[in-house]
Amino acid sequence: YKETYEYKLIEKGYEIDKAKKLIEVLENEKLDEILETKYSEVYFEVVNQKYFLKKYYEKYIEYKEYHEDTSYEDVIAIVNVHANVGWYNESFDTNVENGYAMLVNKFYHLNNSYERDDLVKVSLAYSYAGQKVSQVVIDNFEVMREDINKALGVRLMINSSYRAYREQESIYDEYKKVSLQYADSYAARPGYSEHQTGLAIDLTSLEHPYAKEFKESEEYAWLKDNCYKYGFILRYPEGKEHITGYNTESWHFRYVGNEVAKVIHDEGITLDEYYAYYMEK
Repeated sequence: YKETYEYKLIEKGYEIDKAKKLIEVLENEKLDEILETKYSEVYFEVVNQKYFLKKYYEKYIEYKEYHEDTSYEDVIAIVNVHANVGWYNESFDTNVENGYAMLVNKFYHLNNSYERDDLVKVSLAYSYAGQKVSQVVIDNFEVMREDINKALGVRLMINSSYRAYREQESIYDEYKKVSLQYADSYAARPGYSEHQTGLAIDLTSLEHPYAKEFKESEEYAWLKDNCYKYGFILRYPEGKEHITGYNTESWHFRYVGNEVAKVIHDEGITLDEYYAYYMEK
């Protein structure tokens, strides 16, 4: 027994339950490395996190070493979504085969010719001229719009929807006139915008048409609590800026389908985190 990892880890100072968890998760090579160092809670705390991915074990340890004040939960999330390397410092092709759950962010991008084949014009009854979006978004948005109107007597409006690659270029270049940092905080680089998926919509209401008042409105609170029932998520929620790379956007909603939306809502995570753990895993 004295030759087992369990015994050696306990001798090193790890409680038996923690020793067993380390043995369960890590390969012998990693266990040997732990035994060569002084006792540290870091190893156990990392592997004990819900969204731990074995392939990133060493990156978690390294990130925590240089960011001691960052919670273990955040360490896992930051590394999982590649945010530890800095925005845009890694680049991956978006897997469009993932359908409604495809990921487009500051690491995953679409090519300059991508366009969904089910885009339809958005009714002027609840949008402004020139908008188009995926048919599935319209189908579910209309039901959600009707239900929120019954609940609160408000009328949701789509301010922005699909944006082609060239339109993204134009928008990003305008923001970049202020500074590159400003542009990257408030807009996506061409190809890295969710609006190109045809699955993203920017919402306000006729009653509260401006972003600031919409964020403080009853309808925004209702949407945060209920949009998942219609397959939508609030894409850039408050408190997740270090995960999404974007400032909070109370208006930006993304269709991902009911099943994915429910998991994201129930677990309080972002699409980035969902993709890393449940899909890319």
